[in-house]
Amino acid sequence: MSEQRPTKPAEPSSRARLTTALGWVAGGSAGMLLNYPLFLAFSDEMGHGYPVVPTTFVLFVAGAFGGMAIADRGGEKMFRPLGIAAGVLLALFLALVAAVLMGPSPIAP
Repeated sequence: MSEQRPTKPAEPSSRARLTTALGWVAGGSAGMLLNYPLFLAFSDEMGHGYPVVPTTFVLFVAGAFGGMAIADRGGEKMFRPLGIAAGVLLALFLALVAAVLMGPSPIAP
């Protein structure tokens, strides 16, 4: 009798790995962008009353895992859409950071 060797699982291609990474970036950026309107809606005029750090962390991680799930489900064909989405979302995030930093500071009572 011939002995059967166990087969190694196929490694994902570099394009599939990049698709997953783009899913992480796009999802994490979307989570960070979602946090700012929530901050504006639920904080007072001085920015108090909203737990910024925990919600930022949770929304970033949830978005990153959501983006990874979309990338894994879509396979290599999601490389281009996720690349475009990641670029646009990162640009929006940087524009939001620049707008907040260059905006007027709140007046203290």
